[in-house]
Amino acid sequence: MKALRWYGQKDLRYEEVPEPSPKEGQLKIKVALAGICGTDLKEYATGPHMIPPDRAPLTLGHEFSGRVAAAGKGGEDFKVGDRVSGVGYYYCGECYCCKKGLYNLCINQGFTGLSTDGCMADYFVAPVYACYKLPDEVSDDYGALVEPLAVALHAVRQGKVSPGDTVAIVGDGAIGLCALLSARAAGAAAVYLVAKHKGRGELAEKLGATAVIYLNEGSPIQRFMKLTGGPGADAAIECVGYPDTPQLTVELTRRGGIAVITGVFEKPGNFDFSTITFTEKMLVGSSIYVHEGRTAIDLLADKRIDPSGLITSVVPLKDAAEQGFEQLVQNKDANIKVLLRVS
Repeated sequence: MKALRWYGQKDLRYEEVPEPSPKEGQLKIKVALAGICGTDLKEYATGPHMIPPDRAPLTLGHEFSGRVAAAGKGGEDFKVGDRVSGVGYYYCGECYCCKKGLYNLCINQGFTGLSTDGCMADYFVAPVYACYKLPDEVSDDYGALVEPLAVALHAVRQGKVSPGDTVAIVGDGAIGLCALLSARAAGAAAVYLVAKHKGRGELAEKLGATAVIYLNEGSPIQRFMKLTGGPGADAAIECVGYPDTPQLTVELTRRGGIAVITGVFEKPGNFDFSTITFTEKMLVGSSIYVHEGRTAIDLLADKRIDPSGLITSVVPLKDAAEQGFEQLVQNKDANIKVLLRVS
């Protein structure tokens, strides 16, 4: 079979590899579409970051839709031909966090496409617990967005977003835009997006943003407070992973509100803790998801989330490097989510 293999920074190869077989507790999936995640893009552009350097070559990808090709023992709830999507984590089920149901915090966690071969291939294997059946109402295209939507839905839950809330989102990438859709689905009355790229900001407005605040138009905090009349956001969600974005996120949050940190950081930053101490703002992390993959599918099926604007192109897997990864690196205004057509 063919797979897109990561050998190192700016080194992706479309090549022949052995076809995998499912072990106990796994499904073998024939991939229809695979999405390029921001994590995949970082590994391509400036990696390795989360891929162990000695793990190359590795098949990338953890956003997918496809059909069950075979099931190992324990996969009896699925049958060959079932349409599926899913999420990326592997967890042990035995550590303290797993026994608390906090599978996203498993101390022995692995991740598809980072620690094991991923979905940018004709076939891949995934844990049964990380896969979900897709109903007829959810297309393969939308099914490939289940994983990033799950990340955003978990962040919105961490921020305890409730009907009538005002939400601020820092970041105009796929996760930031998914957070916008998720906050709206949770009943937020107003959602403001802090953006860097004009094209993505214009898309955010089409997706339901109350207003977009551009970083090159002065202080985003002053602009936000002028637009809202104060006192700040009930919840603010950071979706970038730059050293200065947590501070910005906290300062967009009202007194007693919740700032959620979702971005994946390559470098540490400085933080003024007095902006929390004297305002009793809560700063919480948001690590991937627990069961939000199922929630994402339900919201897609009943149309409470319409992600059609996020998909900017679908390209063949064999052309992923030039038509997918390079386009996302070089032209962020015009590209949000690139899907790779596998079969």
